[in-house]
Amino acid sequence: MHTLYGDIKIEEVCFMKNGHLFRPFSVSAKVYCKCYSFYLQKIIIDFGADLSFEEASKKIKYHYRIDVQANTIRKITEQHAKKVFTTSKKPSIKNSKKIIAEVDGSMVPIVNIDSNSKGDKRKNKKTFWKEAKLCFAKEFGRIDKHYACVIGSPEEAGKKLYECVLQSGLGDNTKIHGLGDGALWIADQMEDKFGPQVNFLIDFYHLCEYLSEASVWADVLNSKKWFSKQKEKLKAGKAKEVLEEIKIKIEKFKNLKKDNALVKCYFYMKKRMKYFDYKSALEQGLPIGSGEIESAHRYVIQQRLKIPGAWWKKENAIAMINLRIARLNGVLEDYWEEEIKKKRAA
Repeated sequence: MHTLYGDIKIEEVCFMKNGHLFRPFSVSAKVYCKCYSFYLQKIIIDFGADLSFEEASKKIKYHYRIDVQANTIRKITEQHAKKVFTTSKKPSIKNSKKIIAEVDGSMVPIVNIDSNSKGDKRKNKKTFWKEAKLCFAKEFGRIDKHYACVIGSPEEAGKKLYECVLQSGLGDNTKIHGLGDGALWIADQMEDKFGPQVNFLIDFYHLCEYLSEASVWADVLNSKKWFSKQKEKLKAGKAKEVLEEIKIKIEKFKNLKKDNALVKCYFYMKKRMKYFDYKSALEQGLPIGSGEIESAHRYVIQQRLKIPGAWWKKENAIAMINLRIARLNGVLEDYWEEEIKKKRAA
């Protein structure tokens, strides 16, 4: 048997021992036929988590001169991704004074293949999009965050959010500053999980999108000036005044359709009036926009799951997201240590 090690060929002596084939080099190096060492698996997963499996195969061969097929990379990556844990087993014991928590949804491509179908299963697949609900929490004034994600119900997302806040130092007296877009399930889960400890804000820039569209109807000649004026009012804690002005504009037009931008803005704000306290947030130096969680979608989910031609089984999509989150949360090495302990104990 010849093993390629760098540029050196090592000829391994193989002989029979007690009726079985014995390879001294394999035993001493702890590398066995048709098996991959933990160190090689770590390399495979690191590339597989960032690149398509075909591209990962090329990179591994280029950097390490090891030929691993794309299908093997897929199997190993998905195998570990389904087992990896995303949070530390020991949450922060400190009681943080303030925690910032953000939630947002992003669509991911999902494929469902009928396992009972005969013949070419690819002809019986259904493709659709599912929302991946991503969240993070961090202690106010710190950079490091705790991430979580779920492709599931709002209640499941709420549980994940609670885990993130707990990891960031949730205590009985901790104040939570929550941010999200206008999806009411986000506000509901914030209040359900944290009660009076949370102050939730609708993303200021998301609200401004509605105001911007309404401005053309509110003041045809000076729409930009009207829009700027309403933004300043919102920041000054005068959301009710903004709503009342929009209502007066609607009454002047009479019989506007429901899909009119002015009407849509009015009802959007009316349903969410208690989530516009931007004045208090600004006075405390707290953010009023959820830009951090929106950008997180790009580097946590979209960079890997939305590459051209990629469609995922739901369980594999969740696993891949969790693998990337485990790395961001700094617990991937903890996972490998646990796996090595299990291997040694076996």
